[in-house]
This record gives sequence, C-alpha cells and structure tokens, in this order.
Amino acid sequence: MIHTMATLRVRPMTLLDCAELEALFSEVPGNLDPRAELGQELTRSWVACEVASDRPLGYALAWLIVDELELLGLGTLPGARRRGIARHLLSELVATGRAAGARRVTLEVARSNSAARALYASVGFREFNVRKAYYRATGDDALELELGL
Repeated sequence: MIHTMATLRVRPMTLLDCAELEALFSEVPGNLDPRAELGQELTRSWVACEVASDRPLGYALAWLIVDELELLGLGTLPGARRRGIARHLLSELVATGRAAGARRVTLEVARSNSAARALYASVGFREFNVRKAYYRATGDDALELELGL
C-alpha cells in the first residue's frame, strides 16, 4: 500500500532503499539487518520518500506476529529530522497493524532517547516493562512500550 502527503509518500522498502539508508541501520541496537529482513514472512517495512525524487528519508521495520506488530527499527536521515517523517511512518505502521487485525504494537526504546520517547508518547504508547541495563554498549535501560489497537 502506498500513502501520500503533499511532499511525502510512504511505500514498501526495497533493497535499493537499504543502500541509501545504510547509515541509519547502524543506529538500531542489536544486529538487525533490514536487507535480510525484506521478503521474510513476518516482516513489514516502509520508507518515507520525497514525492518529487522518490529519495528515501526514513524507514520503519516491524514484524507481524499473530496479533502483534513489533516495531524493530524506525529512523529518519539526519537532514530530514523534525519534519514529521517518523510520525508519518508510525501512522502507516499503525494502519497496517489495524488492517491485519493486530491488537497492539510493541517496541523497545532506550531510556535516554528522549526524542523517540516523546514521539511514542504523543502517539499513545505506554510503558509496560523495563529491561535494566539492556543496551550493552551504553548500559542504558530499554523501556518496552505498547499501543493498543
């Protein structure tokens, strides 16, 4: 499914998009490789692109497992941040979850990631668990959040 705003559209992610978004993938904790995820049965993926150029500005990657959509990665290129791109991708993710009959969306976010936490809270996500010192590189806690659908 492709959704469009005036200057932005969201469409499924492709391998070509992965090359352009490579720098963002390293920001996702863990060893997730979006290229390896594309085409997998559980995977759902999106990119937000400029309408005029189709250049990817951000992405979202999730797994749909039975009745739960688990957000694995969400990122926006540094030069495109603070323009509502991540919010638009989250909106597409939630719409996809609802259409698939999911009952909730879950995710993990570092306690120190205040920008992401503010975005998730503004959409309605609520904390349901804390994983103490979850991120090995920083020792930061992971907050588990959920949004009921």
